[in-house]
This record gives sequence, structure tokens and C-alpha cells, in this order.
Amino acid sequence: MDTSTTTKKSESNHSGFLWAATFIAAMGSLLFGYDTGIVNGSLVFIADKSQLDLNAFQQGIVSSGLTLGAAFGAIFGGPLADKIGRKKILTILGIVFSIGALGCAFSTNIAILIVFRFLLGLAVGSASANVPVYIAEIAPSELRGKMVTTAQVMIVTGQFVAFGVNAALTPLGSGNAAIWRWMLGLGTIPAIVLWLGMYLVPESPRWLVSQGKIDKALNVLRRIRAAAVVDPEMKEIKDKDAQDKAESAEQATFKELVSTKWILQILITGSVLGLIQQFAGINSIMYYGGQIISDSGFSTTTAALLNTGNGLFSIVGAVLGMFTIDWLGRKKLEFAGLTICGLALVAAGVIHTAFASASWAGITIVILVYVYIIFFQGTLGPVTWLINSEIFPQRYRGIGTGVTIFVLWLGNFFVGLLSPVLLQWNMAYTFYIFAACCVFGIIFVAARVPETKGVPLEEIEKYFRNKYDK
Repeated sequence: MDTSTTTKKSESNHSGFLWAATFIAAMGSLLFGYDTGIVNGSLVFIADKSQLDLNAFQQGIVSSGLTLGAAFGAIFGGPLADKIGRKKILTILGIVFSIGALGCAFSTNIAILIVFRFLLGLAVGSASANVPVYIAEIAPSELRGKMVTTAQVMIVTGQFVAFGVNAALTPLGSGNAAIWRWMLGLGTIPAIVLWLGMYLVPESPRWLVSQGKIDKALNVLRRIRAAAVVDPEMKEIKDKDAQDKAESAEQATFKELVSTKWILQILITGSVLGLIQQFAGINSIMYYGGQIISDSGFSTTTAALLNTGNGLFSIVGAVLGMFTIDWLGRKKLEFAGLTICGLALVAAGVIHTAFASASWAGITIVILVYVYIIFFQGTLGPVTWLINSEIFPQRYRGIGTGVTIFVLWLGNFFVGLLSPVLLQWNMAYTFYIFAACCVFGIIFVAARVPETKGVPLEEIEKYFRNKYDK
């Protein structure tokens, strides 16, 4: 066998192992999607008088309790990962997801259900902060966008699976309202896959170097990189770690995040990107899609069927984003997504207001919602998670992404909490509010966000340091 053939085979083996590690870690993202999406169809059975007999307010708590837990999971999960390692935190999350799913399935009253939904939220939030960071730290620069975006694909896949489970089990609920226990309990399966699968993947080499475990980091790089790039990348990682420790040998603190000018600017950029992603309205549609479709003139049964399309088109958009993010770049996708999502929302609002009685209005609004979902999930969805995993220096990455994802989840919580009120008030005006947020997003991205396509993580740091450390 000649040298070139051996080299190609080696690169293929490294790539295969990298992708396997990426998909195992991204099971945390699939659980993120499943646990946020499954309540869409299970809540009506949970609220049944023969089950937990929930009023409207209690239903809101059950639904949004997970997102509130996710906010705290994100802010504490990042620093914890900095301390104990990316691999260990994801392994622990697999256990927590398993316990949370089983606890929800066997809940005998609303208090127990809320406790386990909050516990799931802690796991969801921590996974949302740590899965992209772990993947970003093991991925080579040229594949980082595609690999990190796998997490977004798995989020929407989880939502689609949840909608599919709801659609499949809902007919059984007419004779057995306790079917919701199966809906919630099935989340145990991917949780176990994450839990056991993480024993098969490597720790982040960047985290290992930060802990002084140079030999282990080198062994990991040899498993996930071609031989020719191992030494140069190792040198780059060690040099950056030495620079960080020269500035401070201690673990980064919240005080440093806000007192170090250029780090604070990164924190502001990442946090506002998270708010833009949420206030563009995606989770209003994903959580209350059935209601939006019903308000567009469809029966409850038809709305449930069409709502499954939200999950399917989410996957279509996420896959398209996965294969374009390293080609078109982050900023172009953000601009395209904000523009098209904003236009789709305005168009749907106008049709709902001015042409509500037209025979074509309902289906046109549904099509516009699908267009919105495809473009959001292919642009704003993955780009936000990716940029937040890229922009922080190694020393601040865990704690920094924890804070920005905490802010994102708070935005998610308020969108989920307020959407029923806004939609009941006026669906068209709700769409206009989200469209206005898209316009603000375009302005913010143009002013604050650098292009990170193909740029080593260490070089991204230099951009922010040079721009704001003055």
C-alpha cells in the first residue's frame, strides 16, 4: 500500500471516530429537543380530570418549568464542565436525563411532575451549553461549523421525534388518558444512549491541556487528527493555555467576565445573539404550533397533523444549515435568516388580518410558517449556538457560554410564558413583534458579530481582544 493510500485511510479513520463522538455527544441535544417538544401533545392528557386535573395556569407551569430549569442548568453547567471536564459532565447529564424522564412518567401529582420537569430542565440547559462547546473543542477548524451544527440538527430531530410520538400515541389517549406517561417516559431511551455512549468518546484535548494533562491531550489528538497536524495543533493549544495561565492561574470567575472589558463585550455579543434567536419567535411556533394552525382555520385533528410538519421542516432546515454553514459563513446565514423569517412573519400577519375569510388564507399561513421554520432552523438556530461556542477564549469558555445560554433560556422562558397571551390577544400583532426583533437582529449582527468561518478558536479571541482591549 502506498503512502498516499495509507494517509487517506488514516484520515478517514480519524474522521469516522470524530463523527461518532459528535453524534454521541449530540444525543444531549436530541434530548433537548424531545423534552421541550413532547409537552406539545402530552399536556392535554396530563391535564385530564382522570389524571392530574391541571388548570390553565398549572399547565403553563408544567410547560415553562423546564425552560426555567434550563436557564439555571446553562449557567451552572458551564463552570462545572470547566472544573470536571466536558466528557464527565455529559456522562452525568445522561444519568440526569434518565432519572428525569422516569420521574415524570411516574409522577402522581403536579408537584412531583414539576420537580422532575425542572430537573430535566437543568439537564437540558447544561446540555445546550456543553454539547456545542465539547464538539467545537474536538473538531478541526475546517469542519467545526458542520460538526457543531450537528447539535442543532439533533435538537430539531428530537422535536420531530416528540411530535411523531405525540401523533402516534394520541389516538390511544381517547381510551386511556394515562398515555402521557409513555410519551414522557420514552425519553429514557436516548438518555441511556448518551449516558453509556460518553464512555466511548475522548475528553476535549483543550480541556486536558488546561488541566496540565499534556500526555492525555496528545493521545486524544492522535485519535482525532491526522499525524501531520497533531504537533502544530498541540503547540497552538499549549501556547494559548500558557498565555491564559500567565494572565491568571485561577479558574475564571463571574467577576472577571464583567470586569474585563473585552470579555464583557464577548459576553454582551453572545447574550444578545441568544435573545435575538428567541425573540425571533421560533419557540412560540414550536410550543404552540397547534394553536396557531387552529387559529388559521383548521380543526384540532388537522392542526395536530399539520403541526408534525413543523418538526419535519425543522429537520430539513437544520440539515441544509449543516451543509452550508462552513460554505457561506456565519454572518451571511444570520442575515439571510433574519431577513426571510421577518418577511414570512409579516406576510402571515397581513394575511391573517386582511384576508382571514379567504379560502386560501389558512393553508397559506401554514406554508409561510413552514418557510419560516426551514430558514430559522437552517440559519438563526445553528449559527447562534455555533458562535457562542466559538467566541470565548478557552479559559472563559465554560463560564461564558453558561451565562450567554442562561440569557437565551430566559428569553425562551418568557416567549413560552407570554406567547399564549399574545396569541389570544392578536396573532398578527404577535408576528409583527417577532418580525421587529428580526430587524433589530440584522442591525446588531452587522455591528457586532465577526465572521468565524474556518478561523481557529485562538484567532477568534485575537479579534475581540484587538477590538475591545484598549
